[in-house]
Amino acid sequence: MSRAPAPIFLGSDLGVYAMARSFHEAHGVHSHTIAGLGRGFINDSSILTPTLLGADPTEEAQQDALLGLVGEAHTRGEEPVVVVNSDSQVEFVQRHRSVLEEAATVIVPAAEHTHAVADKALLAELGPRVGLSTPREVEIDATTPDAGLAHLGSLGSPFILKPAVSSEWEELTFPGKLKVYVASSRDDAASVLASASSAGFTGRLLAQELIPGDDTAGYVVTVYMGADGRPIIQGTARMLLAIHTPNLLGNMAIGYVEWFPQYAEPVIDLLTELGYRGFATVDIKVDPRTGTPYLLDVNPRPGRSNYFINIGGTNPMALALADARGEDVEPRRTVGRGVYRIVPFWLTRRYVRDAELLARVRGAARENMVHPLDYAPDRNRRREFFRAAASINHIKNLARVYPRPTETSF
Repeated sequence: MSRAPAPIFLGSDLGVYAMARSFHEAHGVHSHTIAGLGRGFINDSSILTPTLLGADPTEEAQQDALLGLVGEAHTRGEEPVVVVNSDSQVEFVQRHRSVLEEAATVIVPAAEHTHAVADKALLAELGPRVGLSTPREVEIDATTPDAGLAHLGSLGSPFILKPAVSSEWEELTFPGKLKVYVASSRDDAASVLASASSAGFTGRLLAQELIPGDDTAGYVVTVYMGADGRPIIQGTARMLLAIHTPNLLGNMAIGYVEWFPQYAEPVIDLLTELGYRGFATVDIKVDPRTGTPYLLDVNPRPGRSNYFINIGGTNPMALALADARGEDVEPRRTVGRGVYRIVPFWLTRRYVRDAELLARVRGAARENMVHPLDYAPDRNRRREFFRAAASINHIKNLARVYPRPTETSF
């Protein structure tokens, strides 16, 4: 008989809490997370205990804390299970994987898999083969930028500008830093690059053709490819409203959970071609002019909005752990429908302009609507206050930066 799992995470965001909730729902267990500073997502919880290391902890401090929690789990007779949910954390685990795997179950894709999904040229080659187009792109190397900057005209205007490797960007601090920029000219791109370079950036920026469509043109497909190469978990949702806060741009604020095989199936074909194993969250945007689906990003992790998979009828942490243990797992996909939200549902009246879609979403909301932070076994006044305050902050930010839907979602 398997020992009780002792989940250990890195980080302090909503995705971490959602994973702790999944483990608690499946196994009734308490989780731990290692973070720099406390945040409302992880504070005052009865199912999740943070180990706080202070601002900007060193890698050595994080490793020591992680191995300490692993050792404590063994002392309690439990099975330490390590799961992470950001690109920099994935790379951290990969650097220490040999040590961690000797003492814990590690549910993090191996380096060869994360490198494969980060290879933009490979994705551009494989995408059309499985039925997913890829936007035109130009890479700009921070150390030799002139060649990339000279080719920006091929993308049209405006275009998207973002880091080619998110983990490098996560560690930077500089004025005006965003997760994604909308640029109109070579000068715009050069200005962003200059600011990043002054903060020590030596990587690559990716300039990408802007695919039109408001937030509702976006879809999220989260898959867990099992050890035997089968898609153990298949979750799909349609974006209704994205977060428009700069450092969280594009994450789901309200999503319509339903089975969308027309997007899940090509994603699975793509990951199968790559020989991928583990969690992958894929962002797709459908061009409303042509109906063409574009592959925007493949992220080697469950994703910040991972609780939408639970709303669709599958507990992702339970199945991923069973697969990691070598158990025989029956693949699951989204069934039924529901609504994921972290802001008030009434915002759909403003941001969902398709009357037929809005009617379907309202029906789904009456049946099954969930806020991942609203968990009955973990309710208390402080957590309820944080949930309300976070929602108000999102509403204020939307009023300031995205008061009405646009044809580009920017």
